[in-house]
Amino acid sequence: MKRSTYISLLAIVTALIVYTYSMRYRTIESPVPPDLGLVSPNVAGYTGQDGLLEAASLVLLGADATLFRTYRKEESPPIWLFLGYFGSQQEHSQIHSPKNCYPGAGWNILREGSVSVEAPSGSLRAKSLIISDGIGTRIIVYWFSTPEGALTDEFALKWYQAKRSLFGKPQESTFIRFSTPVPAGADESTVEENLLHFIESMTTSVESVLSGYTTKGHSNGTTAGSIGS
Repeated sequence: MKRSTYISLLAIVTALIVYTYSMRYRTIESPVPPDLGLVSPNVAGYTGQDGLLEAASLVLLGADATLFRTYRKEESPPIWLFLGYFGSQQEHSQIHSPKNCYPGAGWNILREGSVSVEAPSGSLRAKSLIISDGIGTRIIVYWFSTPEGALTDEFALKWYQAKRSLFGKPQESTFIRFSTPVPAGADESTVEENLLHFIESMTTSVESVLSGYTTKGHSNGTTAGSIGS
């Protein structure tokens, strides 16, 4: 009995080693990146202008396609949109969580929560952050768009990537982030409400461009910019 148990365990361990080795060196073909530049530049009375991400930021990010755009409307604070599409998640090509990036850039997270966003594909939950650098305050709303749905938790994103890799599927995902400053003396809740209205107006265009890559709803420019806007 002990001999048969030993042989069974040895077979299982050997199979796991072989599988792990094959997984490490298996190449999964990445899908063709979507043309993020097709996202509408005119939404809800705002006009967008593309920004050029800094070379160092692009190298650090390692995304297959990016869009950084500033939307402006008279007498309203600007709204920054950043999209980063990843066909696969490699060692030097990882989605960087805003909860790590902003503190690393000198911003303090004052409040963290979630908000509901109504999109054409259905209602989704997005992560919201209120951050400050001691001089100004910003409101951040973001989520990760995947073929399996919208994710807001970084651990859920890792689990999604692990499952896709296990079954030999591309780990494609798109990081979607909106941000806006809170002007001095402005009511924070009003600024957040306006931002959410803009986001919901924008989701139709974003989902259309990411068609085939986007959430199911359940769960390059002229000015310099950086990922931390």
